[in-house]
Amino acid sequence: MYTIIKASSILIKCSNPPKNETESITCMAVESNTKSFPIHMIWIYANKLNISKDKFMPSLELQSTLSDTLNHFSILAGRIIEDSNGNATIHLNNEGVLFTEAQCQDQTLDYFINRAIDDDEFDYNNINSSDLEVPASRDWTGPMMSIQITRLQCGSVILSISAFHCLMDAQSAAHFINTWASGGNTPKHHPMFDKSFVLLSSDELLNNSITRPSDCVFNRNIIPSSTSAFIQVQQQQRVITKVYHFSTNELKNIKAEAMKNLSSTVDYISTYDALYAHMILTIASATQTSFTEKNKIKILQSFNGRSSFVGSYSSAVLHYFGSFPFWLYSKVITQEPPTLSSLAQLIHEMYTKQSEKSLKYYNAYLSTDDGNIRKNQVAADIINRDFHCTSWRKVYMLDARFGSTNNYPIYSGPTKQQYPRYFVMMDTHRRDESVNILLGLREQDYQRLHEQNIIHKYR
Repeated sequence: MYTIIKASSILIKCSNPPKNETESITCMAVESNTKSFPIHMIWIYANKLNISKDKFMPSLELQSTLSDTLNHFSILAGRIIEDSNGNATIHLNNEGVLFTEAQCQDQTLDYFINRAIDDDEFDYNNINSSDLEVPASRDWTGPMMSIQITRLQCGSVILSISAFHCLMDAQSAAHFINTWASGGNTPKHHPMFDKSFVLLSSDELLNNSITRPSDCVFNRNIIPSSTSAFIQVQQQQRVITKVYHFSTNELKNIKAEAMKNLSSTVDYISTYDALYAHMILTIASATQTSFTEKNKIKILQSFNGRSSFVGSYSSAVLHYFGSFPFWLYSKVITQEPPTLSSLAQLIHEMYTKQSEKSLKYYNAYLSTDDGNIRKNQVAADIINRDFHCTSWRKVYMLDARFGSTNNYPIYSGPTKQQYPRYFVMMDTHRRDESVNILLGLREQDYQRLHEQNIIHKYR
């Protein structure tokens, strides 16, 4: 058991509010479309040298540097309004982000990350069940970002961020926390807030019919659901969630296997493609999912579209601060069981065929006809039937070093992960580019997973 005692929350504002040329910023459709999927993330810092709390990530210093950091990300300190169609507009009024200090005096870091000395894997139950955040409102009212600093009995710190997803994706979250960890100094790459690069011109809108892209998981022509894609849970079994660690050598082996028997249309498979394909086969076996032409199982992924716009815009778009994941899908239609190579190729082709034009039309589709963003429904079942991976690889999530030279986070991931099948491929470790996978399975499927012993078959 544990007890977390929270102090009263305070608001942290920009220490030197920028003189904005505009009073508000209107989110693009792909951002306004994220209301059902707020961000909940943690960074865990181990106090290995037993430094006093006055010197190990001290609260007053965190507050001061957060205030300085907001000068570069003033959008986070604003407030949001939503029009009748679900479009989000952020007012740059510097009303502040929520900051909460908490104490957990009866548990050490081992309670939250309970793993053997020679094993980087651990059960997520104690993180899932702990009160490690003050969540931002799901109805887009009040502060758009909420930060909680939880100090453990051993002096270690768990930092959590809860925020509206329309503000930022994983890459933007990493940009923010790395700037904060540096003391709030001017970031090496200044965040870009201009959203015009993804919008179709008036002529393009006038001269082209905007229809649903073939790989867009959202559908505006199905009956709206009162629940999100993550709520429609069948078989109310307990979900067991665990972090699985894939070493650098294991990743090389998986990639080498996936590179075998590729078709002539693909000459390269990334580590992400191969690992995602491996996890699909692993989860399918554990959950007894059948790949048949009749079932038409869907493979989903969130694609970071920034690089697609560099050619026509500038390299500044790589540092766009906002929420820019395009949720893609493809169906597995096959008469034979898919292989690691065939799935890796499908995953690879799904995002490599995207272009500036296709992403602009994707964004435009989300607000076509009457413009109502709320009409966009997820045409997939990602916790009972289909497969979805969110990847945070190589966005520098683990580079946020507060204070001490070696005070890098030992772990970063979701604050809670309580749904089955859907999984997160987390950022590469700084030491060797190994990767953690956070996966939850229903108890029966979890038991089958370990009986089959195939998740680490390439070790």
